[in-house]
Amino acid sequence: MKNSFLIAGRYLAGTGSGGSLRRIRGAVVSVALSLIPLIVVMEVSDGMIQGITARYLELGTYHLQAISARDRDTETQDDDFVLRVRKLPGVSLAVRERQGVALVYSKQGRGGVTIRAVPSGLWENDPGLRQYMEIRSGAFDLSTADSAVVGAEIASRLHVQVGDEIKILTTRSLSQDSLMPRVSTFTVRGIVSTGYQELDKLWIYIPLERGDRIMSRETSRRLIGIKVEKPFELPGRMTYNLRGVLPPSFRIFTWNDLEYAQYVSFRTTRYLLIFIMALIICVAAVNIFSALVMIQIEKREEIAILKSLGMSGAEISGIFIILGLLVGCVGAFLGVAAGLALSVSINEVIAGVETLINGVWDILRRLLFLSDNGDPIRIFNPDFYLEHIPVTIKLEELALAAGFSLLVALFAAWIPSRNAGKIRPLEVLRKH
Repeated sequence: MKNSFLIAGRYLAGTGSGGSLRRIRGAVVSVALSLIPLIVVMEVSDGMIQGITARYLELGTYHLQAISARDRDTETQDDDFVLRVRKLPGVSLAVRERQGVALVYSKQGRGGVTIRAVPSGLWENDPGLRQYMEIRSGAFDLSTADSAVVGAEIASRLHVQVGDEIKILTTRSLSQDSLMPRVSTFTVRGIVSTGYQELDKLWIYIPLERGDRIMSRETSRRLIGIKVEKPFELPGRMTYNLRGVLPPSFRIFTWNDLEYAQYVSFRTTRYLLIFIMALIICVAAVNIFSALVMIQIEKREEIAILKSLGMSGAEISGIFIILGLLVGCVGAFLGVAAGLALSVSINEVIAGVETLINGVWDILRRLLFLSDNGDPIRIFNPDFYLEHIPVTIKLEELALAAGFSLLVALFAAWIPSRNAGKIRPLEVLRKH
């Protein structure tokens, strides 16, 4: 195989033939270019999904929730259950919360929201909350009964700032057929953002004690939010432990139970994108195939001479197998390197492209006298994607992508290699 390696290296360098060099370069470039979108999709989509999932875990659903099915349990009993849960090994946080849907309005706007009544010290006690929630204005201050912390999208919809008053309309049941409305006034103490507008437009935080008063049992739900040290490893075991300290009336839900459809949708979309990007690598195999076929045709006389000097058909086939692998290796190296460079700078690239598109559009709008709707063009709508895309680099995924490209290159080289091994020296040399 030493001779096969030497000759394959000579063909890869294009020694003695400019046409061969161009074809080899084209095949290498095609492999590299096909790998770039696959690498970007794998790394960026993974970071996007993890970023959104982390926000749901740390800000929305907690790692686990314990919800009582009995309305007659009192808030005092719930506080006692919280103390029991906090003593379990592996539990980093356990808090009582009441959630309910309400109408919020100000002098300039209104809308439906989810009211989250939480303990006043939640910000100080929950590092996950501090990590994934940004305070845009004011502070996460629920120290007084009339305090409220609102999401950035809700604040924008209501046109309120820190210090403004908002009113929350809740209801309570008087009987089976009648509801009594109740209006409560709050002062905005802070405006926060999760970096994900799908969550920013949902929540208003108020003190737990005030929430217990204004939200009735019929129109809200009480829960114990639990966070553990290893949310992706311990929920199953922790569920078993929780059943040992909580009454049978409590139902235990993991983060995956609470947002199962959302997470399945994320994973399915990611797999579909990866599959489509992988097909591009298969298209690159056509370039490798055509390049090796053309090289085989150009080198027929040289191959015939090599066989007449004693090289076997297997050694001749090995030349093209090795050449296909070398093309795949070089293309994979260049594609992975370029894909990584693009992935780690994806936020800057997207910002630059958006600036360019909006600049061109602004020029065209002025030249054609078109009206300006005031909304800039966005590649990723922040209503459905994170404002800043986190990128996670996984070496095993890079190795898998590079390995797949090598397999495709090997498959593309198989047919040309077989044909090259079957060349009959006498027939080729007789024609020359």
